[in-house]
Amino acid sequence: MLNEDPRPDDLPDAPTGYAALPPDYSPPVATGRVQTVRPGLRPALAVVAVVAVVAVVALAVWRISSPPPAAQTPGPVGSSVTASGPASPTPTAGSPSPGSTAAQGYPAALAPFYTQKLSWAPCPDNARHRCTTMQVPVDYAKPAGDSFTLALRKAPATDPAKRLGSLVINPGGPGGSGVEYAQYASFVFSPAVRAAYDVVGFDPRGIGASSPVRCLSNSDMDLLFSADPTPDTAAERSTLLADVDGVTKRCAARGGVRAMHMSTTEVARDMDVMRVLLGDRKLNFFGGSYGTFLGAIYADTFPEKVGRMVLDSALSPNQTELQEMTYDIQGFESSIDAFIGWCVARSDCALGSDKSRARQKIVDLLDAVEKKGLKTSKPGLTTIGEGWVGFSIFMCLYSDTSWPTLNQGLAQAFSGKGDILLAKGMSVVERGITGDYAPSTYLQAMIPVRCADWPRATTAPSLAAEQKKAQAAHPLWARMTGELYDNCRTWPTPGRTPKGTTLAQGAGPILVIGNERDPATPIGGTKQLAKDLASGVLLTSDHDGHGTYYAGNSCVDSAVDGYLLRGTAPADGTTC
Repeated sequence: MLNEDPRPDDLPDAPTGYAALPPDYSPPVATGRVQTVRPGLRPALAVVAVVAVVAVVALAVWRISSPPPAAQTPGPVGSSVTASGPASPTPTAGSPSPGSTAAQGYPAALAPFYTQKLSWAPCPDNARHRCTTMQVPVDYAKPAGDSFTLALRKAPATDPAKRLGSLVINPGGPGGSGVEYAQYASFVFSPAVRAAYDVVGFDPRGIGASSPVRCLSNSDMDLLFSADPTPDTAAERSTLLADVDGVTKRCAARGGVRAMHMSTTEVARDMDVMRVLLGDRKLNFFGGSYGTFLGAIYADTFPEKVGRMVLDSALSPNQTELQEMTYDIQGFESSIDAFIGWCVARSDCALGSDKSRARQKIVDLLDAVEKKGLKTSKPGLTTIGEGWVGFSIFMCLYSDTSWPTLNQGLAQAFSGKGDILLAKGMSVVERGITGDYAPSTYLQAMIPVRCADWPRATTAPSLAAEQKKAQAAHPLWARMTGELYDNCRTWPTPGRTPKGTTLAQGAGPILVIGNERDPATPIGGTKQLAKDLASGVLLTSDHDGHGTYYAGNSCVDSAVDGYLLRGTAPADGTTC
């Protein structure tokens, strides 16, 4: 049964951020379904550079701050197909020689990167784990120029006799720390997977401990949340766009050349260098949320190098603006309905007992907040508006473990106070009560990565008409989403152009998984990615929240483990 108490880190002045999790923390006993968080998508939304630039939090943000329960007894998963063969056992350190099988296939100009030596050493906080750094070119077209230093962390296979190779992981974001994700590998992967794989996390270029690019100031990030996301007049819309355009320009200026080279395509190329340095013939990869985008780009760029790849809570690099809007509406509507259904069954539901009126009460609350704001006890944020409130409500939908927090936050908001909702939002983006954002906040990566990964928004009248029609039909979604516009229009370089064709031709089976009711990466996008991949295998879970594997569904866990350990994928279209 779902724990009905608010999560401690969602409440005012409680410990925030997953870095504070004690090393000896033990996973809780399973009390129901628990899940996880979303990638930054287009169109960028008002403050939501905040719900599309911010609703991006990595899988790790939830999983590490509230580790998933221990895996349950695996259940049957039906018929299967065989994936590509297992990776050959390889050393846990050292580099293959330039003439080895693993090192073939790169340009001669990149040899200094593909043949560098990794010097693994015990990690400062855990001597059983190994940490190191590696170098990659800032610009692959000019490899002799400047380079990024990438931070890596390895949780070695717990049973060397069963070791299959390395499992490179990405928790999402963009901006999530793979190093911190690997730090808590035992909470994220089953004991069987931990026994067989060296779990290797890395901070992508420009992020965290990897030559960070910090292009946003505290005031810039506060501005993204304080701007009015639902302008009612031409003047208000002009102010909103000017504010966001200003933030984008300042990010480009501060970030410089490095900020222009933080695309997912370049991170995928970094992972191929990493694959060779780890000694793996093929890349075994687990990506969550935005990490699925990274995995798909890698698979499309290096299809012959794909080993066993799991993409959890996915989106397709081929998604169009209209598809994304459709998926977002479906994901949000199913998630808010699930929360409302849970809430109105309680005697203390802030929305009352009438399910048909509950949604309108949230609409009315957001309209009132736009006019008057909510009072808080936070220094420097004594009043908050729609930006913080909408973002915090949305983030509480990422996992049903935060539904009690959302219920109490809404109850407090109806009385004119916003401490609980603000505490939730601040914990997600790592904003301290002094107004300082942690250097590790994924917000720093939002603009450089998002502006590189997606084409500029179109201004087609037909799309604008569809957007207005959708906003009128879904008023709560419209308020949560805010104004639809392109927050990258002042970014100095163009975005990626989606292929719009089948991805990863020639790759072995790629397992794509997702929850039916996911507010962050809606199931429509997960299904599209499985279809867009030439060898995609779809596995869905009839659950709520964001994050599917090792989140309380033994059927999913059994299927994923069977694939990672034995190369056996479930039948395409299996539902758990």
